[in-house]
Order: sequence, then C-alpha cells, then structure tokens
Amino acid sequence: MDEFLAKVAEILEIPSANPELDFRTVEDWDSMKGFMLLVLLENDYGRPMTVETFLETKTVGDLARAAGL
Repeated sequence: MDEFLAKVAEILEIPSANPELDFRTVEDWDSMKGFMLLVLLENDYGRPMTVETFLETKTVGDLARAAGL
C-alpha cells in the first residue's frame, strides 16, 4: 500500500497521499492526472478500469481497492 500511495502522490504532485484523500480536490487536478491514475492501475497492477468506473471513484482508497490492495 505504501508504494501505491507514493505513486499516487507523485502523479498528483503532492508530498504524500492517504486512503481518505479525495484526489479530485488536490490543487491542479486535471484530466491528465486522471488518465495517469488509470494507466497506473492498468500497467502497474494489471487492473484496467473503465472511465465510467473511474468517474465513480472518489478517494485514493477507492483506487487502492480497484488495484486489489
């Protein structure tokens, strides 16, 4: 989980991330960061996610569960 949180923090360009963080509220959130999170799930964790499902996620914890963590 720590590795996942570090990768998410890097994508979001923040010092650290936690499961409760609503990732869409971070400063400078944009669709490119969303795309990078989708790529992270698929490439690093083998868990592709549809855009529709991604739009239903709110927190980093939701993403972690989608990654199987």
